[in-house]
Amino acid sequence: MKKILLTALFCLIICFTVQPKANAMGIFYTDATYPITATGAKVQDLSNLRRGQASATSVLFLVETGDAGIDTAARNGGITKISHIDVNEMTVLFFFRKLTVTVYGE
Repeated sequence: MKKILLTALFCLIICFTVQPKANAMGIFYTDATYPITATGAKVQDLSNLRRGQASATSVLFLVETGDAGIDTAARNGGITKISHIDVNEMTVLFFFRKLTVTVYGE
């Protein structure tokens, strides 16, 4: 019984230390969007505001594919002047993780 409890405790500790830290983090499931610091460039006309996204997906923290870079998101949206950036992180335990970077600007 003692070995089972120690193994369960060890697995729980691994889950907390392996999962990337976001502004909001759930033990079993996280789906949070939060801002990150950008250039702070002022957008004169909000009707011209463009949006570009880039994402990366990870399975079991063993295989990760994609490019969630700010530069890639800006190129995907045709943005040359970045106003602000949002990051969305969706995690299901350590089985699945999707990180999406959204860049806004002109």
